Amino acid sequence: MISRREILSVLGAVPAAGVLGPGPLFAQAATTFPKRLLGRTGRTVVPLALGGQASLQWTKPGIDPADIIVRAVQLGLNYLDTANAYGPSQMNYGEAFRRLHLTPSDTSYDRALRQKLFVATKTGRRLALDPSGSGLTAVDELKRSLTQIFGDGKGFIPEGAYVDSIQIHNLTTLEQVNQVYEGFAERGSKRPERIGALAGLLDYRDGTNYTGLNPERRHYVKHIGVTGHQSSPVLMSAIRRDSENVIDTVLVALNANDRLCSSHQNNVLPLAISRGLGVIAMKVFADGAYYGKQPRFSRTPDDVILSVGNQEAVAYSDLVRYSVSLPGVSCAIIGTGMINREKPEADQMVANLTAAMSDLPSEIERVRIEKDSEARHGAATNYFQEKTNTLVQPVSVNLKRDSDRVIVEWTTALAGREPLQSYEVRAGGKVLLSLPFRPQMYELPLSVSLPASAIGDATVTVVASPAPPQARA
Repeated sequence: MISRREILSVLGAVPAAGVLGPGPLFAQAATTFPKRLLGRTGRTVVPLALGGQASLQWTKPGIDPADIIVRAVQLGLNYLDTANAYGPSQMNYGEAFRRLHLTPSDTSYDRALRQKLFVATKTGRRLALDPSGSGLTAVDELKRSLTQIFGDGKGFIPEGAYVDSIQIHNLTTLEQVNQVYEGFAERGSKRPERIGALAGLLDYRDGTNYTGLNPERRHYVKHIGVTGHQSSPVLMSAIRRDSENVIDTVLVALNANDRLCSSHQNNVLPLAISRGLGVIAMKVFADGAYYGKQPRFSRTPDDVILSVGNQEAVAYSDLVRYSVSLPGVSCAIIGTGMINREKPEADQMVANLTAAMSDLPSEIERVRIEKDSEARHGAATNYFQEKTNTLVQPVSVNLKRDSDRVIVEWTTALAGREPLQSYEVRAGGKVLLSLPFRPQMYELPLSVSLPASAIGDATVTVVASPAPPQARA
């Protein structure tokens, strides 16, 4: 548990809000905290980021959600999360940004402060053009984000407004991935009947009009990402299919019970790191399930946790430190139920920031946190995540014979509770080659070339091996 002294030490780096305006206040706070590179975006972020749910979406009487956002900026947090699916969350950002002079139509617009923030929204729409559909498209939701966060919330988007990232949200099936990529390869040729979210949003990133959906050639977004809670294979497919490096970030559920489920840290993380993606962790507290909320997605303000941790649960500081210490993680978004400017030890944001700024756990300590989490809570906390956590061997092994050589191709294995360590290529049960695990980065399979004489007519298999548990302890 974090002590009051540690909390005050972190707050000591932040000047009082009444002394400086929001821009100078952020600048002074932000220079104090260490930052991490957000992958190939080239941007740097504080390890703790503001989540767009909790009281920003489900607000109890007496809580000012816009002030939570103002508090985050004043404390130096610079990755700010929201989504079209989060009810009033984007509108609350709009109110907070008016207070902070972050709307471009404001005569006192603080351009310097805006450039230091990374504002990330999300769209749950898989298509950017769907003649048979009746709802909003991904492009519609991008514009909706801009008018709610920076405009009047009714359609007006001021000149100069942009979001730093829009993420294609909560991918759960391979069919959804297929939809997202519709028309992507055909950009610049004959316009297809349906266009996926990726191609449509890319026009608004680049200021192009290959899809015909951006006739004014607007630059409304700087980066595109994907998110997912449930399935590692689905997220990995979305990343591998991106042959043009359009996807810059991945937001994925990563908490201390992850390895009890279909492990994102053992499957998505190695691929994301290899591809240079910025990784944002979420569900650090399992949407409050660690602290007594029913293990389901939040539905009402009564689902929002207002306390700092719980004596009967894993220490909140351990959970925060666990997620932000995972290799490749740039930051973790955590929703805030309540802030307390008078009593910092009761301020959730301050407590989480202090934990994120603390010494990070070693691999040995992460195992200790996992064991504590499993013993106290079990996998039920991660209701949003597939539960299978056993190793899945490569299911597709293909041989291509070329004179005196044979090229052996295979699709990636899926790690279980332990990360993958190596592959063995076997012929008739005999090990021909052992090589360290490497992620399958694109749709092209993994492959090695071997002498045909070593294989003969034997059946070839590829067997993945996990790292031994003691290698993590």
